[in-house]
Amino acid sequence: MPKSAVLHAARKRRGQLRRAELPNVIEGQIAELCRDLAVQTKRMRQLQEEADELRAVIRQWAGGADADLAPDY
Repeated sequence: MPKSAVLHAARKRRGQLRRAELPNVIEGQIAELCRDLAVQTKRMRQLQEEADELRAVIRQWAGGADADLAPDY
């Protein structure tokens, strides 16, 4: 077999391996994105809970301030 034919066959095999590995690489990237999204979703949920708690505290404080400003009869 001529040297150029050997080189062509080797290149072709490498290309096929790369194409065969491509779905695995893509699947890994998708899995990583899903993990990142899960972490971000959890963090957003925590922030929403903190905002809700802060709203409740502010409402409580504002309600108490209104009671302090009410005239005593």
